[in-house]
Amino acid sequence: MDEKNWREFSAKETADFKQPVLISSAFQKLIEEAEPEDSKALRLQVEPSAGEKIVFSYETSDPLGEKKYCITHYLVHQYENRVLLITTGKCLSYCRYCFRRGLTARSQDFIGEEELKTVIGYIKKNPSITEILVSGGDPLSGGFKKLETVLKKLRAVKDDLLIRLCTRAPIFAPELFTEELLNLLKKTKPLWLIPHINHPAELGKEQKNALNACIEAGIPIQSQTVLLKGVNDDENTLIKLFHSLACMGIKPGYLFQLDPAAGTSHFRVPLKKALKLWEKVEPKLSGLSRPQFAADLPEGGGKFSLSALIYSKKIIEQKEDSSFRALGMDGIIHKYTY
Repeated sequence: MDEKNWREFSAKETADFKQPVLISSAFQKLIEEAEPEDSKALRLQVEPSAGEKIVFSYETSDPLGEKKYCITHYLVHQYENRVLLITTGKCLSYCRYCFRRGLTARSQDFIGEEELKTVIGYIKKNPSITEILVSGGDPLSGGFKKLETVLKKLRAVKDDLLIRLCTRAPIFAPELFTEELLNLLKKTKPLWLIPHINHPAELGKEQKNALNACIEAGIPIQSQTVLLKGVNDDENTLIKLFHSLACMGIKPGYLFQLDPAAGTSHFRVPLKKALKLWEKVEPKLSGLSRPQFAADLPEGGGKFSLSALIYSKKIIEQKEDSSFRALGMDGIIHKYTY
């Protein structure tokens, strides 16, 4: 892996990096078979555009502020009880809105033996760590054997280390979900699969088969989605996506406001519009199908629920130790007594 931390580059330098272009055969098939509007939404996610070279003053190479939490370039300890492991900068297809584009443009290697040894040693020395996110790039892009090595070594640390496997593989490369991979995931429990899914048209037959195979193997799944201009920034698309996932047995976990990564402004839905959209969508989703609408605060501030901005306007009066009055979903102000 590259010696220099990609987070140290300027936004302009990051946008100028040549981003890889790769559209997997499975995703290309979805594009070709989808209805015209859906096909456009899929193509926008993976086809390069001139907008990638445009940089605004609020954009950065490190929109999550991970740099100050780095133990190594590829191990991030931001939250007290969990760490992030970045296994590679390589992906199965390249999303044009990626917030780690400085990594994906520069590093195609997979985490090596010595780097992994450092990660294992750090977790062992910090017993407060109970969870690890295995991410990238895409951890499934290195092939089965490399993923197997990482998962086996992590599982050997302690039986109750919760592993989150963050990947676009069910969408970009569903053929990877072989019996061999499913057996590995089962042996690595407790493990959750965290697929990134942005649009209902991504749930083709092969993609559903891969996700269903995981569910049938007893692998719990929680999805995450990014709100993207021209892709899924409308009420019907989001409702259909989250309802479809819930029907499959997949819990929608997060809907993220797009991070201010260098060269991604053409995908950004203005926050005011995003909040108005979520106000329409949220009441039409049950607790089973409703993700948390969130943003990563800059400079390492962590995740923040954007629903709080909506709810705060509905609080009419609050008495700290006794009651509050709030606007209910019926349009009437109600008093709730503690």
